[in-house]
Amino acid sequence: VDFFFLDGEACCDDMDQTASMLREQTKGEEILGAVMFSCAGRGPQGGSLIRENMADATRFANVFPDVPCLGFYAGGEIGPMALAGNQSVFRKGKAAVQGFTAVFCLFIVPAFERGNYTLDDSPAAIELFVKKRRISA
Repeated sequence: VDFFFLDGEACCDDMDQTASMLREQTKGEEILGAVMFSCAGRGPQGGSLIRENMADATRFANVFPDVPCLGFYAGGEIGPMALAGNQSVFRKGKAAVQGFTAVFCLFIVPAFERGNYTLDDSPAAIELFVKKRRISA
């Protein structure tokens, strides 16, 4: 049995810290946009636990002012388990439905290694590609 206590101020502090870590861990990356899924208990209107409106979205925008973000509030967020004390904001592992969390997804331009790349979309090249796929299937 796990016992816990929800504390609105601690939730906001955690969001501030996590957003700052996310900014630090994506330094130098080109971020195209973000998607947010936040618990309906965390907003959008301030309530008895988190008093400010749009707390998670506002905190994200404070740290990433030039990154467009869209999303919605839900009754359960799907993502890797949120664990206290995790030093990496990039979570991985078995997905689970969680409550009273905020999940963000960043769209980051992938690293591209320069080299000799040939784009050949001629009919002969496409036929060869399809033929190789059929053989390996």
